[in-house]
Amino acid sequence: MVRGKDATVLIFRTSILILLLTLASSLASEAAEVIRFKLLPQESQILTQVPNPFGIVNGKFTVREGEANGDIQDLQGTGQVRITIDAASYNSNIGLRDEDIQEYYLEVEEFPVIVFTSTGIEDVKKSQSPEKAWEFTIRGVLKLHGVERELRVPVKLTQEEKRITVKGKIKILFEDFNIATPVLLFIRSGNHTEVSFRFVAEQQP
Repeated sequence: MVRGKDATVLIFRTSILILLLTLASSLASEAAEVIRFKLLPQESQILTQVPNPFGIVNGKFTVREGEANGDIQDLQGTGQVRITIDAASYNSNIGLRDEDIQEYYLEVEEFPVIVFTSTGIEDVKKSQSPEKAWEFTIRGVLKLHGVERELRVPVKLTQEEKRITVKGKIKILFEDFNIATPVLLFIRSGNHTEVSFRFVAEQQP
């Protein structure tokens, strides 16, 4: 039989334990909060640079749609990204060349979209202040011209209120995706393109 004093101590200890468990559960729930962002195509951009004997050919693509999900406190464990690009949107302001690129190199009728799907987040460097960017590497699969290749893309992320901006660049070899090297006036251009991007996304309810 528990005496009055012992019963009081037991009740007190039990109450403290319940309080601690409740607090821990609440903190865990907050820490695991996954936020969803929807890409804003009109404010995002993908730029390409292809070297050739006459200089650099600058081009761009239009983003069709995309989203990013994750808990900022656990990007490696929760971060996910998916971007869909309209292959037929390629534009270098050189009309006939653009038509050739779309029809004979990207073959957009057969492969109308370019898709990047993340498979993991690595090398996270947390921002030390709201003004500075987070730095990390997105590991994922790029599906281009019917070929899937794993890529690692270093990026910088900044956040302003409910919007995030992600910037980065990567080099893509045409042969990795079974794309022939473009030819201009019987002269082959470079065998790769330098891709730089800026994605802007808005937090969703």
